[in-house]
Amino acid sequence: MDLILDEEKHMFALTEETYGVAEVNTNKELVRTNRGGGWRRVQRFMNESEVQCYDILRMNQSTFNSLCKLLSEKYQLVESVHVYLEESVAMFLEMVGQDLTVRALAERYQHSSGTVKRKLDEVLSSLLKLAADIVKPGRDEFASVSPILVDDPQYYPFFKDCIGALDGTHMPVRPPSVNVEPFRGRKGEPTMNVLAICNFSMKFIYAYVGVPGRAHDTKVLTYCAKEEASFPHPPVGKYYLVDSGYPTRTGYLGPHSRTRYHLDQFVRGGPPTAENYSTESILSKWRVLDHKHPKYDLTKWVKIMTATMALHNFIRDSNHEDCDFAHWKRVEEYEHRGDEVTENDDHVAYIPAGDRVMEAMRDSITEEMARGRRLPY
Repeated sequence: MDLILDEEKHMFALTEETYGVAEVNTNKELVRTNRGGGWRRVQRFMNESEVQCYDILRMNQSTFNSLCKLLSEKYQLVESVHVYLEESVAMFLEMVGQDLTVRALAERYQHSSGTVKRKLDEVLSSLLKLAADIVKPGRDEFASVSPILVDDPQYYPFFKDCIGALDGTHMPVRPPSVNVEPFRGRKGEPTMNVLAICNFSMKFIYAYVGVPGRAHDTKVLTYCAKEEASFPHPPVGKYYLVDSGYPTRTGYLGPHSRTRYHLDQFVRGGPPTAENYSTESILSKWRVLDHKHPKYDLTKWVKIMTATMALHNFIRDSNHEDCDFAHWKRVEEYEHRGDEVTENDDHVAYIPAGDRVMEAMRDSITEEMARGRRLPY
């Protein structure tokens, strides 16, 4: 899955990868005054305070243990003589969860800056492999109606053919010094346009990260739909919810024209807006993303954002309640239905033009909900 920018395709030059540290501390003894302190810190997270583990590492103890086990067994993450595997993962989670620099982590975990940076790179590499496996539709993703819709009469049967939400999000970025202008977004600040698709269990099923912020949402979607083999086209008869930045057409249902609202306000009382909730929850959980002036170069920033999406989905797949997700949307875990996979390659090709059939469907849904007194005017 093409979650990361094809660097040759987009002509992004690789720059030196850093984690916000201008220079490596050459005097290692100034940092390593408490040998083994990092491992003792991780043991407290793993075995003592559940609250501290969640507050610092942004996930429950059992979820953290499962993540470490998975990265070790399936994604080639290994420990070294002086750094346990769980310690490496904890350092990375603190880096993205608390927005810490290498120097701060080196002090907390009592390792040299060089060791910390190397371990962060190793964990990031493993998480990108995980992202390729879980930031995509499930095997039976579109085979049946989401239970979240079925179980709520406010949404069903009106949106029985809706399979998720699609939207573009502008994220701050530190652009390449030789190619700044394309990244200047609508407000003049450098951004990148992130296209994301989410299902109703608040999981990312597709993401295209790193497009310069000047690119219009429709242009990004058109490119992904036509050029990206991994793009999850809506099956015939199904559709994604989109906001006013995209035209309403077959497979993509947008809001009413001449009405100012975002996706979360689309048809008051309408379906859960999974993309909005997922985006908000990922920004609140991983504080490294909530930064107006990122300290990482573009290549590293794209990888970190992709890794946080993988972490987001991994936590959603766990069987443990997560306070951040519960805050944004209390939903039941998505239950895949049926053991057989329906092989159907038929899908709707994206053409960026209006579609009267979809517009008529939108009007019909609005009228049906109004008649049922579910839509206050």
